[in-house]
Amino acid sequence: QRQKMEMKDIIEKVNHYSQLSRTRELTEEEKEERIKYRNLYMTNFRANFKNHLYSIKVKYVDENGNEIKGN
Repeated sequence: QRQKMEMKDIIEKVNHYSQLSRTRELTEEEKEERIKYRNLYMTNFRANFKNHLYSIKVKYVDENGNEIKGN
């Protein structure tokens, strides 16, 4: 069973492979790991972003900033 990683841990792995690739060529295994963590990051980012958008509530207000009920 695959354990869910925290976003900070995923970012740490992505950054690790990015920094490593600046100093030397990554091995094939490291390249695969980098792709895996980048994909994991994007999957989590999209899910978090979507959840954030779903949690937004729109309130209609008049010119004085008072909430307009019934919308």
